[in-house]
Amino acid sequence: MIIYRYLSRQLFWTTIAVSSVLVIILVCGQFVRFLTDVAAGKIGSDVVFLVMAYQMPSMLQLILPLGLFLGVMLCYGRMYLENEMVVLEASGMGPNRLTALTMIPALMMAGLIGFLSFYLSPAGWVESELLTEEQKRKSGLEVLTPGRFHSTKKGDMVTYIESVTNDGDTMETVFIVTQNKDIPGRLSLVRADTARYRGNTDTGAKFLVLENGTRDEGSPGEGDFSRSSFETYEIKINDPGPAKIDEEYDNTATLALWDDDRPGAQAELQWRLSLALLVPIVVLLAVPLSKVNPRQGRYLKLLPSIMIHLVYITLLMSAKNAMEKGKLPAELGIMWVHIPFIILGVLLNNWSTLKLRLRPEAPAIGERS
Repeated sequence: MIIYRYLSRQLFWTTIAVSSVLVIILVCGQFVRFLTDVAAGKIGSDVVFLVMAYQMPSMLQLILPLGLFLGVMLCYGRMYLENEMVVLEASGMGPNRLTALTMIPALMMAGLIGFLSFYLSPAGWVESELLTEEQKRKSGLEVLTPGRFHSTKKGDMVTYIESVTNDGDTMETVFIVTQNKDIPGRLSLVRADTARYRGNTDTGAKFLVLENGTRDEGSPGEGDFSRSSFETYEIKINDPGPAKIDEEYDNTATLALWDDDRPGAQAELQWRLSLALLVPIVVLLAVPLSKVNPRQGRYLKLLPSIMIHLVYITLLMSAKNAMEKGKLPAELGIMWVHIPFIILGVLLNNWSTLKLRLRPEAPAIGERS
């Protein structure tokens, strides 16, 4: 138990460190993508972190197996270089026992990945897509970013605000250009010094209240423009109604996939199960691959090991896509991808014994002469 606690503690902190770095890298990439959408006025800045939080389980279900795989490689590789493994082997810690002890935290991780892939990830995708779709359905008056022009999908409205006050409640120097639906080519330009949102608690309606501005209406190239001034001008923001998303296998509940016989549903179900099975298999590979010679350095086998992990994930994804498209028989599924890597892991863990058995026996002293 003392050795198990020591190995688990070392492996836990190494895995946490590696996984944290991977999460930060992916989150930064996602954050940049969402900032681009915010700058384009596709989503509001107030929902960016909420959308990323909903998508976090989907990222973790792929990051954590890789983090544990690299954690085993780095942790045990350091122990080999510092001759800690030599001491453990002298204490009776053989390779098979080391693999067995490492499988205990691996199975715990597999349970966590199963919870993420079977429940949290599809639920998070549903909430994320609902929130994103709701933002896309908003009119140009609901998503206003300072210093940016925002156009609606139909192109019948362009909005612009110069700045927002420190309290975030008031917008300054607002321009709104709209096309007249009844008279093609006729435009309406509204300019206001300030603007703010107002909601009606009784009806639930939402308004954009413009203050101290002017409204010009006319057709470009013609002299029939009219101007009017106002102290307060309200524009009702149309409620697009509740957002709806298309049902896809990624956001379908696991129980619904279980009762669905379509190839795409079964492929998604096997994919979620494969993410949990992935953890003990990659640990089975990582334990023997982490063994290094002190003269070689701890990073000698790291790149080839990462390539093995990437090939594993790529084959699973390719089999999933092929099954969804009907190119792979449903009877075969994607579970067969695990078999060669299980065999490879067993061979690597027993390689020393196999070499002794395959090595030709040396001739006896009398036979040499």
